[in-house]
Amino acid sequence: MPENPHSKFLAYFASVLILSVPFYIWGVVAPVRGLPFGLPATASMIIVPAVVATLLTRREFGTTAAWLLWKRAGDVSRANFVWLVASAAIMPAASVLAYVVMRALTLPLPPAIAIAWSQLPVMIAVYFVGALFEEIGWTGYATARMEPRLGVMRTGMLIGVVWAVWHVIPWWLGQGHTAGWVINQSALTVLMRIVMVWIYSQRGQSLFASIVFHAMINVSYSLFPNGGSHYNPTILLLAMALLVGVVALLIPPGTGTSRHLASGGNSP
Repeated sequence: MPENPHSKFLAYFASVLILSVPFYIWGVVAPVRGLPFGLPATASMIIVPAVVATLLTRREFGTTAAWLLWKRAGDVSRANFVWLVASAAIMPAASVLAYVVMRALTLPLPPAIAIAWSQLPVMIAVYFVGALFEEIGWTGYATARMEPRLGVMRTGMLIGVVWAVWHVIPWWLGQGHTAGWVINQSALTVLMRIVMVWIYSQRGQSLFASIVFHAMINVSYSLFPNGGSHYNPTILLLAMALLVGVVALLIPPGTGTSRHLASGGNSP
């Protein structure tokens, strides 16, 4: 019987969710406080997507292929300049727009705005490393296999749903957010993943560009007043949807597109 072409990434998703359970338990039963930038203990589960992707790649294609998967994290040359700028700018721009909308609608904001600009270099470094571990899995392994078969929208939605589910327990039980917050943040997470797959599909499938985008998600959150204390996923979801629509209109379809499939653009 021929192998189901979807079985590999379904096995990947299942493995990531199952191996994350100990981190969920740790985060709920024995949470650690005082980590940099208010990170929860469950932040350590960022290693799971990368570990699973590495082991599965090694099993499928050997040690060299697993090493090449990690090497792709530095594939800056594959990233078209326009889309690399978009990767770095979309989340900060969406956050600024969300802040403006919140002020205009007189939604809750701190009376005194405090933004930790002095911590920005450290934030970028810390969040880049964290994004690297996640995107080795979500992009380097899963997106590389799914996007050529399923296209941008379906790939982004499927990975986005799994990505959101992966975060639900830390958001809800670990950090104590309301059900409404979790639902809206989950919708935003799916949209962010669709955008990441969309950017990835442009010129060369750059893993580096995905890492940059992911890092800026967390940087933007930490810089939102005050330290993310008044972050509103509902407004950010609307702001980002609007901004992505504008970007799609400004950058013509196919700008910098080059599949590179024949030359090894995808991971094994």
